[in-house]
Amino acid sequence: MHTHSKCQSCVHCKHEPQTTEPHHKQNKLSVCNKICYAIGGAPYQITGCALGFFLQIYLLDVAQLDPFYASIILFVGRAWDAVTDPTVGFLVSRSPWTRFGRMLPW
Repeated sequence: MHTHSKCQSCVHCKHEPQTTEPHHKQNKLSVCNKICYAIGGAPYQITGCALGFFLQIYLLDVAQLDPFYASIILFVGRAWDAVTDPTVGFLVSRSPWTRFGRMLPW
């Protein structure tokens, strides 16, 4: 009978060989790194939320657009981002490294 719990390199199944250290501990971010990423991303998120909020008020109250058209305008912007963001990310990841990084050609 084949047991998987003591298997080092199993050819009968697709289990990974056991290691002494779990994979999730090898690449774990520290709390300080997580806080720094959150602080760095907060201004971008706050700006995006404020622009979305005030643009909606502007379109409805100042420009006197019908709510349907205002929502279409906001949706088209989000849909455009949903297409272009992954596309640009793919193109940047496929671009070669320069001495200044990958983003310089873009």
